[in-house]
Amino acid sequence: MARIVQLSDLHLRAAGRLLYRQIDTAGALAQAIARINALSPRPDLVVLSGDLANAGSAAEYAHLRAQLAALAVPWALMPGNHDDRAALRAAFPEQPWAAGELAQQRRECDAGDLLLVDTVVPGEDGGAVGEAQLAWLDANLRADRDALLFLHHPPVRTGIAGMDAIGLAGAETLAAWLHRHPRVRALFCGHVHRTIFSEFAGRPLAIAPSPAHQIALDLSGDAAALAWTMEPGGMLLIDWPAGAPPAIHLLPVATAPVHRYAD
Repeated sequence: MARIVQLSDLHLRAAGRLLYRQIDTAGALAQAIARINALSPRPDLVVLSGDLANAGSAAEYAHLRAQLAALAVPWALMPGNHDDRAALRAAFPEQPWAAGELAQQRRECDAGDLLLVDTVVPGEDGGAVGEAQLAWLDANLRADRDALLFLHHPPVRTGIAGMDAIGLAGAETLAAWLHRHPRVRALFCGHVHRTIFSEFAGRPLAIAPSPAHQIALDLSGDAAALAWTMEPGGMLLIDWPAGAPPAIHLLPVATAPVHRYAD
């Protein structure tokens, strides 16, 4: 059994700075960390799946490191389109980054491997999977181990036109790769700031919310209608038994009282 939390789209700014002069992303992260630390049993790993910083600056990554010091379980980082992969790697040199330019990682757990894929296209909001990512996947997916795939950019349509316009290029190539590799059990993405469940290449796919602000649910098809909202923040808890697909739980950042039925 492996238990993983996916925490995505922090958009952390330098210490003391608000996002859009209104959103306390540092406070949201602190609340998420407190919720994770209180889980029983505790997770084996927290995967932070991109847009960790808002502008990819050294000051933002220093703030991220200071906040993650309070996290009581191991954590793994990967970049999103708001991150700078070189600055991220420089700020966290102890992370087991893959060789080369891309900020990718393979992490092992009892149920299998977690493959954290860098889909960033520098200077662009949209992402891509190409030859470099697929070559790394070929080298790191083991024939005798199941795996979960983490991507910042989702390879599926969400119905939110403004986000679909900056989705993942190369999705068809990724789907063809997955059809050749049945040991990948599920895919986990960020980027959209909403909890969304779908399917891709015959596998379950989940998109994590942000612990801070969400993208407004606008299904009008108007890409210009893209907006944010302060709907409750959250993360995903992935309960993964060996040899089986994972169960995926939405975990709100805010806590609430628990009342046992026997009381």
